[in-house]
Amino acid sequence: MEENSQDYSPSPSSSKRWVRNGIGLDDPSGTNISNNYSKSMSWVRDDAGLGVPDERSSMQDISVGTSPQVRQQIEMASPKTARDVALRMYQSMKRHGLREEAAKALSEIEEMKEQEDENGVIMKKKKSEELLGMDYLLKDGFVSYLRDMARITPPIPQQVVRFSGIKYSKKFEISENEYETFGNKLVGCFVEPLKTLFQGKNSTWLQILKSVDGYIMPGSMTLLLGPPGSGKSTLLEVLAGTAKVTKSSILDGTVKYNDKYASEIHLSRLIAYSSGQLNKHIPFLSVRETLEFARDCTQGLGPENFTPQMRKFFAHALVEGQDPFLEYVLEILSLKEIENKLAGEEISDIDRQKLTTAELALGTYSVMLYDQPFSGSDLVATYDLVDTIRAISRIQQSSAIMSLTQLSEEVFNLFDRIILLSNGHIMYQGPRQDAIPYFAKLGYVKPSYVESHEFIEDIVVGAGSQYCALGAIPLTLDELVECYRVSDHYKDVMRIINGDDMKHTYWVESEPGLGLSLKTPSKYHSSVDSRPRRDTELVVAKLSTKIGHSGGIESTGRVQIGDVVTAISMNNEEMQYLSVGPRKTKRERAAHVYSMLKQEQGHIHLQVERYTEEEDEYHTQWEQFQKPFVQTWRKSTKTLITRQIKITKRLHDLIKLRLFQAIVLGLFAGSLFYKLGGQYNQQKMNSVRALGFVSTMSIMLINLVQFPLYMLQRPIFYKHRAKRFFRTSSYVVAHCIVNFPQTFIEALVYTLCVYFLAGLSLAGNVTPFFEYLVLLFLVAYFGSSVFFFLSAISSIPEVGNSLAGLLVSIFLLFSGFVIYPSNVPTYWKWLIYVNPIHWANVLFCKYQFSEGYRDPCSNYRSQLPFCDQFPTMTVGKAYLTFYELAEDAKRTWLPYAILLGWIVLANFFALWGLKNIEFTGTSQSLPYLRKIPKIKDYDDDSESELQTQNTKSNRSDEFSRYSTPQNLYSEHDHPNTSIKEYHIDMEENGLGVPVEPVTLLFENLSFSRYVEGSNESTPVFSYITGYGKPQNMLALLGGSRTSKATLLKCLAGRVPLIGSFNGNLQTRGFETGASSRLIGYVEKLDAHQPYLSVRESLQFSAALRLGKVISPMNRHIHVELVLNQLGLLPYCNQLVGSLRDATGKTFEMAKKITIAVELAANPSILLLEEPVSGLDTTGTLNILNILSQVSNSGRTIVVSLTHPNARTLSFFDLALILTKEGNQAYFGPIGSNCDIMLEYFTSICKTPRYSRTESPVSYIMGALGLGITKRGNPSINFAEIYKASTLQETNNNEISIIKKFTKNKKSKNPFATYPTPYSLQAVLVLLRTQRFLWRNVQYTYGRLTGCIMIGLLMGSLYFQIEYSDTYGATSRSLYIYMQVILIGVISANNVIPQIGTDRLVYFREKRSGMYLPIFYPLSWAVGEIPYFFIATLAVAGIGNGMAGIGTGSAAEFFKYWIVLFMFTVCVTYFGMMITFLAPVPTLAAFAVSIVTSLWVSASGVVVVLSDIKFYQWMYWTNPFQYAINAMTAISFYCDTKNCGSECQCPRLPDGSYVWDRLATGRSLSYERIEKDILILSAMCVLFSSLAFLFFVVLKHNSPPNV
Repeated sequence: MEENSQDYSPSPSSSKRWVRNGIGLDDPSGTNISNNYSKSMSWVRDDAGLGVPDERSSMQDISVGTSPQVRQQIEMASPKTARDVALRMYQSMKRHGLREEAAKALSEIEEMKEQEDENGVIMKKKKSEELLGMDYLLKDGFVSYLRDMARITPPIPQQVVRFSGIKYSKKFEISENEYETFGNKLVGCFVEPLKTLFQGKNSTWLQILKSVDGYIMPGSMTLLLGPPGSGKSTLLEVLAGTAKVTKSSILDGTVKYNDKYASEIHLSRLIAYSSGQLNKHIPFLSVRETLEFARDCTQGLGPENFTPQMRKFFAHALVEGQDPFLEYVLEILSLKEIENKLAGEEISDIDRQKLTTAELALGTYSVMLYDQPFSGSDLVATYDLVDTIRAISRIQQSSAIMSLTQLSEEVFNLFDRIILLSNGHIMYQGPRQDAIPYFAKLGYVKPSYVESHEFIEDIVVGAGSQYCALGAIPLTLDELVECYRVSDHYKDVMRIINGDDMKHTYWVESEPGLGLSLKTPSKYHSSVDSRPRRDTELVVAKLSTKIGHSGGIESTGRVQIGDVVTAISMNNEEMQYLSVGPRKTKRERAAHVYSMLKQEQGHIHLQVERYTEEEDEYHTQWEQFQKPFVQTWRKSTKTLITRQIKITKRLHDLIKLRLFQAIVLGLFAGSLFYKLGGQYNQQKMNSVRALGFVSTMSIMLINLVQFPLYMLQRPIFYKHRAKRFFRTSSYVVAHCIVNFPQTFIEALVYTLCVYFLAGLSLAGNVTPFFEYLVLLFLVAYFGSSVFFFLSAISSIPEVGNSLAGLLVSIFLLFSGFVIYPSNVPTYWKWLIYVNPIHWANVLFCKYQFSEGYRDPCSNYRSQLPFCDQFPTMTVGKAYLTFYELAEDAKRTWLPYAILLGWIVLANFFALWGLKNIEFTGTSQSLPYLRKIPKIKDYDDDSESELQTQNTKSNRSDEFSRYSTPQNLYSEHDHPNTSIKEYHIDMEENGLGVPVEPVTLLFENLSFSRYVEGSNESTPVFSYITGYGKPQNMLALLGGSRTSKATLLKCLAGRVPLIGSFNGNLQTRGFETGASSRLIGYVEKLDAHQPYLSVRESLQFSAALRLGKVISPMNRHIHVELVLNQLGLLPYCNQLVGSLRDATGKTFEMAKKITIAVELAANPSILLLEEPVSGLDTTGTLNILNILSQVSNSGRTIVVSLTHPNARTLSFFDLALILTKEGNQAYFGPIGSNCDIMLEYFTSICKTPRYSRTESPVSYIMGALGLGITKRGNPSINFAEIYKASTLQETNNNEISIIKKFTKNKKSKNPFATYPTPYSLQAVLVLLRTQRFLWRNVQYTYGRLTGCIMIGLLMGSLYFQIEYSDTYGATSRSLYIYMQVILIGVISANNVIPQIGTDRLVYFREKRSGMYLPIFYPLSWAVGEIPYFFIATLAVAGIGNGMAGIGTGSAAEFFKYWIVLFMFTVCVTYFGMMITFLAPVPTLAAFAVSIVTSLWVSASGVVVVLSDIKFYQWMYWTNPFQYAINAMTAISFYCDTKNCGSECQCPRLPDGSYVWDRLATGRSLSYERIEKDILILSAMCVLFSSLAFLFFVVLKHNSPPNV
């Protein structure tokens, strides 16, 4: 049977676009009941941009009038307004694909222009240039471009994602200690093994997701909402297939993609998971290069394999050499302007987030999961990005699921569906439009001033009582879950999930020419679904030809004949589901909808369903997408090589530094060993052998500076690996290939500098030279491979540095140079023969001595001791035999094989580590359990009292309305009952220390920023006037982020040095420079010392900033009350850096601590920079409630805000609004729900018309051209209007009154530069640094562990070596040399990364003027001393005790230990000095590496003093030399001159004394010990003094003042 349907065209006089649907009803019994009737419904089209903030109301202002009225309004508008309206409408039509209509309108305008030209009114405009390349393709808007491109490019496989019964639990260890310290870690080494045996671990299981069900449809945008810790991140990880099942986690449930289980497919090609926590990119690549790499790895379709049709379409771009896929992504995400900037610090955080989105847009992903991708972005950037993703999803029919922290109503309305989570349960899942009506049925009424997302999130966090209708009772979370489970929304979700057949569901707006029919499907023949069904369904029966050209993106898909309508919404009511419930219910609902459609006039929203048939083309695409990677292994490796080459070129400064390091070390080694080669002298031959050791050590350690770069690129590697950009093996091979030439050049440069200066052998056609070059290249390449491997298995850089130090120690100790093989204990001999450095030294000696010393030993008898033993050999072979190298040197190929084997092994282990290990940060929203103290909220009454004392009744009403419920704890959990005693103080003053009310007054403030390279300046803000009163909150709005931030800094007296500042700024009558102690400034960046507890952070701030006037008892009370006021008492004993493990509200906690640290100083004026940026709804309310309480205590609050909503702004009393140019557009009261401020702007002539459905703040910002969707240059000069307004006169009168009550006292300064004396500052800063070191176990305990390992290793290697021969005596003396090298080099390098860990904290404290800057480096210098005592005692006690060196008596050991301690402090202070001298840590690492290498070589061991020709000055300025001399003299000295016949002094087999041999050969003197110790002490003082000087004087050690 056929139904009758008829389409009617809209009337020309209609002010709406009317759609008439013919709906025929086929009775199931077969009787045809055909009705022709007219039905009207409005169809709203987006005229403002790609995304429609609210499709139901965006055209309301126009639709309420008739066409003549609208026409009259346009005719009465100014020419500029009319042009702006026409231009916006034209651009909107193009973006929505309405090219024909736009072209037609434009042609009519051109005809009118030509006609006017004939009359001589307007001259016709000609195009000055033609569009080329992508500009031509994008001329009609990118939506049209995407649509056209989608028609000719292979589609991606659409995915219907269904998940059911998802349960996820995780096991958490509950530590007995609140945090680790050096002490309990040390004790734990002995206690923990016993605890493990007799006591199990204290752990608990936490269920994060609790039976979660849902689905995601192609083309849809789903918003994942919920408070922190609700399970949003975990759900996204489960859907992405990245939630790992381990012994400490359990995952249950099913996830299906189309009709396949997740375990059956490769999710990485279909699903893209993006997290804001990994929003990182390689900082050495430009934006374009980053996207080109992403395109090559994820986009299988390139210009080389375009079809002829595609080549024709993209011809304009291809001719210009442009990639159409890449270029359009750069255009739509506004990255074109920064495409050549590096993706590091050169671009902003917002641009970095855009870059991450662009990487996904270039790929062929069916489902995109975003976990807080835009954290920290302003709402404008968030709206643009979400809007772009929405358009891409619509046209490519991909789906996007987003978890967003900060939302606006405009962003909220871009989504189609919502999944609302709380406590692991789904509270609501359904259409976005139905969320508010759904909760309204439960008794919750949304006020007009509260945004939708805030409303529903407040309900699920337990703060819904404020929205309850009269007589309604707020529901508990369990009741909300039950209500959802019995709703039609849930039933429809379960119907789709449990369906045997895969069906696509779409949500469509009413279309013109859409014919619906109520039919019995069994009699309705459709090519889409021919299977019989019993139920009566509402089916799409007819489509007009207009459907294909309508062009909007409001619908998630295109309607087809045969689509079944499963739900319908009319007149913005809640969706009525037609396919849930019993058969009778379905039939009744369908009939009811049919009858309603006859009479309905208004907006209609449909949910349609379609069975999908998998065609052969789909199977081909599916097979293509099931390949793990887009590129082949060879092509992927080539792509990575290209990228690594770009990175290497971009790091040309680093390459030059490494080359410079190789040249300096090479020239120094060559000149130090100058012409020692080829001389037949045992000492000089020993020096030649030592040259091999120095060369291999230096060339290997040159590569240590690459380790930080490897660690820097590792998070980006993890991100790319998860998205299947490339294979791990390709990454490792590419690294090996690119590293090859760089390493070879360094080895070549070093060889050329050393070889000829040292006079090494040139025999045998210069063969030894090339073998030396190959040898150094292999050693350098081996070193690079080892550090690459360490970067793959090290959790943090400190661990990697410790492992690197340990490995280097092993390689050097077992190299065969510092101990003879015959002296090596049996249990360590195997390590000698697997050590590549040992074989490198063997190979060097073999070629140098075999080829360079060919004279027979018979010529040197009695001159060379080894020739006396082997007179028949050549000198070189005799030397090798004497020093136990001849046997190993027989097999020339073996050293090469071992070196190559180690290189392959190191890279293989690096491959294994990168493939199987991933070190990630803790999820910000994952809930954690810890034993934390809880307190009873005893402040409820005093808070209420403070509110009732507030004279501002409207604001008090708002506070009570928005207040969130406090957590109530039981009495027995109260940890600090003494606080109750201070309750009276709080009632009287609000805090323990009285607050002095101060008024902030500013008049005609202006700031201009200097332009680099010219004498001109750019105004940032101009002529700003206003005030802030005690118990008042002032909000800074509008302008740009720069103008607001600069104005706030100027109000705090922190005027940037890069511009000029003018105006009158006073606090309490004093200039702000004289009263800075009255002002607290809360910076946007939450920089805190991570190893201080929350309470200690506040105590540190209070002790330094309150001064001596406040007694310690009152200061303690003050800190406790601040902790309580900000809700931090439950976490007061937790370390600041561990709070992310204690709570899911990481950002909120960090912001509370930042505010608390400033409140600890008891300021009268508190200025806050973007305090709610990045916070969720609950966190924002908590912070604002706290600020309200702080204001009520008598303080003046000034806050800068970017795009706040009405509820946020209602917390404030006054608002200061800036224009885009930085001029003052408004200063005055806000009013309840912003009504006063709104009335001011709506009263201005020619301002846009205000709609009651629009947020007041959105309206005002839009009128200023600063809105989220409404941006541009307003035609109204709001600054001039304000100057001429009565409001400005009222403000001037108020300022005059304020001036009368405050007298200007510019000449007097009531405050000293620092409130506390210098001695107390030094003690407090030292105590803070000591806590840092005590609790930073990875640094201090890690260093102690490293020292213990070195002590054990060296002690066991040199264990009780006897003086029975020359080998033993030489080995024992070289023990000290190696000990000094290892301890010195490791100590000097370890301090470099640690000094900068709290640099940002120091910058904040210096801006606040908390203490004298010199105390910061001084505290580090003094704080390290006790840990050096322990570390050096461990290495000397263990190592020397086992080796029997320096342990002749307690006094001897004590002297030895003191020298080792002084030397360690000396080189550490040297590293600290270089760190403060160098502008960046990388340069410091280079400098320390070079200088320590020079000191090691010129210490008088490898080349004795008598043979040093050019560098004796370095010998005498070398701390290594003084330490080695003193420690050797202490250990080996014996008074041989006064030694009798029964002398106990050790002798060598030839009868000579050991001490005499050492003293003669190395110029040692026992009498110099005291002098050496004194010089080491002087060096400590010198290096530390220079470090202090560099820190205070050099600019890069000061906070940037911009």
